Amino acid sequence: MIGIYDYTVILTYGNAVFSIVGMYLALTQHIVEAIFCLVFSGICDMFDGFVANTKERTKSEMCYGIQIDSLADLISFGVFPTVLGYASGLTQGIYLPLFVFYILAALIRLAHYNVTEMERKEHCDTCREYYEGLPVTSSAALIPLLFFIAGRLHIAFTLIYPAALLVIGFLFISKVKIKKVDPRKLAFGAFVGAVVAFFVR
Repeated sequence: MIGIYDYTVILTYGNAVFSIVGMYLALTQHIVEAIFCLVFSGICDMFDGFVANTKERTKSEMCYGIQIDSLADLISFGVFPTVLGYASGLTQGIYLPLFVFYILAALIRLAHYNVTEMERKEHCDTCREYYEGLPVTSSAALIPLLFFIAGRLHIAFTLIYPAALLVIGFLFISKVKIKKVDPRKLAFGAFVGAVVAFFVR
């Protein structure tokens, strides 16, 4: 069988699996459970690089890891949020351009990151301190937070979600520099937000 199946890519595969399960849950109207799946996808993505770096990999294995990570991210943080929007009630044709824009923005952001990361690693081995554009993984924290805020303020999620997707999509492809944050803090924040959203629904 082609591909890599050792522990260095388990979390990356888990990232994709959680998002696929989450899309099924969303389409069967288990929205809160789908939000949890988005959070778990984000947690997997935040720590997959750390796990992968615990093993000395060949150049081929490193390139595979970069590519499979971006493909999983496109599913989880590009496609999944639009499916979540559709399942939440954004079924009118007017929202189709928004979904197309959001997914395309995530795709462009991921491709840009891959190219710049490979170029950067040719010149230095240090970790980057800033991201150019909003990382797509951030949707795993922002969307659950938005869901929680909408619930607390008794605002229909579908009223604010389109604007959120539009803003997040623009931030994906903007040239704004964003300081790299400890992934453990993001993961903890996203998980707490999802738990709170579950109990206040």
